[in-house]
Amino acid sequence: MKSIYIRYIIAVLMLSGISTILYAQQAITGRIVDPTNSQPIVGATVLIDGTSRGTTADDKGEFNLSANEGDQLQISAIGYQTLTVRVKASTRNLTIELDPSNTDLNEVIVAGYSTPQTIQRTAGAVGLITSRDIQRTNGIHLQNYVNLIPGVKVEMRTIAAGNRIVIRGYGNQTNFNGVGYKAYLNDIPLTDGDGTTFLDDIDFTTLSRVEVLKGPGSSSYGNAIGGVVNFYTERAPIGKTSISQQVLGGSYGLFRTNTSLKIGTDNTSLNINYGHQKYDGFRTHGGSQKDFLSITSDTYMSAKRSMSVFVGYTNSYDLLAGEIDSVAILEQPESSDPVYVANNASIKTESARVGLSHNYQFTDRFSNKTTLFVGGQIIDQPFAAGVNKSNKFKFGGRSVFTYSNDASPLRPTISVGGEFLKNFNYAKGYGLSNNILGALRSDLEVQAMQYSLFAQAALQIAPKLTLSAGAGLNYVEYGITDMRAATTTPLYVNVSGYKRFKPILAPRAALAYQVMNNVSLYASISKGYSAPSTNQVIIAQTGVVNYDLRPEQGINYEIGSKGSFLNKSLTYEIAYFSMAVTDKLVPQGFAATSTVPAYSITTNAGKVQHNGLELAVQYAYRPNAGAVSLIRPFVSYTYSDFYYKDYKSDNNSDAKTVDYTGKKESGIAPNLLNAGVDLETRAGFYLNGTMMYVDKMPINLPNSHFADAYTLVNGKLGYRSGLGNHFNLDVYVGSDNLLSSTYSSLVFLNLANPANNRPLAYNPSPKITFYSGAMLKYIF
Repeated sequence: MKSIYIRYIIAVLMLSGISTILYAQQAITGRIVDPTNSQPIVGATVLIDGTSRGTTADDKGEFNLSANEGDQLQISAIGYQTLTVRVKASTRNLTIELDPSNTDLNEVIVAGYSTPQTIQRTAGAVGLITSRDIQRTNGIHLQNYVNLIPGVKVEMRTIAAGNRIVIRGYGNQTNFNGVGYKAYLNDIPLTDGDGTTFLDDIDFTTLSRVEVLKGPGSSSYGNAIGGVVNFYTERAPIGKTSISQQVLGGSYGLFRTNTSLKIGTDNTSLNINYGHQKYDGFRTHGGSQKDFLSITSDTYMSAKRSMSVFVGYTNSYDLLAGEIDSVAILEQPESSDPVYVANNASIKTESARVGLSHNYQFTDRFSNKTTLFVGGQIIDQPFAAGVNKSNKFKFGGRSVFTYSNDASPLRPTISVGGEFLKNFNYAKGYGLSNNILGALRSDLEVQAMQYSLFAQAALQIAPKLTLSAGAGLNYVEYGITDMRAATTTPLYVNVSGYKRFKPILAPRAALAYQVMNNVSLYASISKGYSAPSTNQVIIAQTGVVNYDLRPEQGINYEIGSKGSFLNKSLTYEIAYFSMAVTDKLVPQGFAATSTVPAYSITTNAGKVQHNGLELAVQYAYRPNAGAVSLIRPFVSYTYSDFYYKDYKSDNNSDAKTVDYTGKKESGIAPNLLNAGVDLETRAGFYLNGTMMYVDKMPINLPNSHFADAYTLVNGKLGYRSGLGNHFNLDVYVGSDNLLSSTYSSLVFLNLANPANNRPLAYNPSPKITFYSGAMLKYIF
């Protein structure tokens, strides 16, 4: 009798325990997406930590799972970093964003040509930088990680400003800012309506990802003969709230702080970051001070609807030391141009932008993404011979409708959309000598506008063969008012000039063949264009509109392959391209007179041939046991055979015209080699090292002056780990230019030679530098 009573009590207790467990379990539904494009990550796995229970995301990125409060869900996917999410009592529906890892990158979803898809299935060359790539540096200098992409070179005028991006030889046609490519930040256009891209108001330390579409992107993005660069800022991990403080110090007075608040709920991500940066610089009159504030939020209202918001503000002040010649860069690289110092040459910028992106999934097959933005800049820039003051106000938007049907044998994907971008620029120029303001030289009001309509379609015409084709119809317009005319004549002249370029139709077609699951081949032909910028359309010194200009245009032929082997541990990408550029814009200089300062008039007088080979290989070795958790060597190589096919100093065809046909294109190094290794241990220690080699290159049209080759070696050693359940710590030391190489990150091209035959073309970069820093994060 007693034993029956005991068994009864045990049975009741067991049933009670089981019912408690069953009661505590809760049904969870979720969706796993890429944070930058909201695309589902198909096949992602969801496991309950410490158990064998889990599930896999379907073709919509959705999953269903039962879990208990307090369980840790581990979400992983090939090409993405593993994320851990704690189940709370309120957890019912989750939207989980996964950031790309630094391995298996061919599986990462990128923007592509209007339709997001994995890198491997994008029929074109794509470079990708992830947060792990950025973390191998101090994060301040874009060139230290973007230059690892073959075919891409970031150049800097000063130690902390003047960034320009050169993609396959495009972007260095001007000594200030960038041209020939389009840039976006969280889908907000950074490129102005006149085609120039100003990057000095971007906080690179907050980036989590950089995508580069190499080659003409005009069929989907407009003014982009060189390519397209997409920047994305950090997001707060879903389901986690944290506050962090980062402090960095280094050579030449470098001091940087980042204070971040990240709030992640089940379906909302909010990241607020304030950054302060100060740099004394290694050159006389080369200091810099910057303050950044950025707010990024993602909200998933439902499985069909999401919204992203970005707010950014920048206040920066960068001194300009000016250019020096080939002797000074070797003997006194820290020296400055005395005229720049006398005029207190600098760039003072105050900038703000706001953007809103909305995704809506009408059906399983039909969706829309629309982005609207507004922004403004105030720039005060004294330089060697004057001062330019400008106010910019810009706004615009981009909208793309996409249809896809994987159930159909042809697996059609169709996208149709448009983009609109307009600037109101108010610019004045004054004389300046020894920091004493002179007479008004120019007073222009410019309305620059770009707009385009585009359509792309892809069909799987055979089991492994996909054909894609599309085109963009692109417009560029300028409205110009010279306010000096209004002050010297009785009547106010509303429009002094108007220039509307002939609409450009930019088609693109590509074939992609899936050799096997992990290897693909592609071939493409595409047309691109680059419209003249404001200072080429308008000769501010004379108040004349250059009506005869035409955009540069080029037809690009490209073949390539992407793939992975050894269970996706070894990945590669190779591409060969050939592009002939016509109507190349050539500046023709005119000397100053008693009434007009020196100026240049741009003409279409050139043809350039671009032939290039790009290769990238990486291997990720992940031992199952032992102290080391990752060894990742990588290498990339770029060969550029760029030359003037039919290029003259002007189109006058007279005795003064100089023919440069057959010469190598200035500013392009024929060989670029990058290599490196990442090493991580299970204890938390890590080591990153990179090597960048830049070949000797011509810097003027006749190829009579060359910039010497140089090699940069950078390294970083650190320790990152969790401290208990709430703290994360990352401490590190690093060094750039370990070999103390002498080099100029940015060279002014095609300058006239002074009396000593040594053009002032070089902007020296520092010898060996050191830095150290720490980041402490508290997770609530």
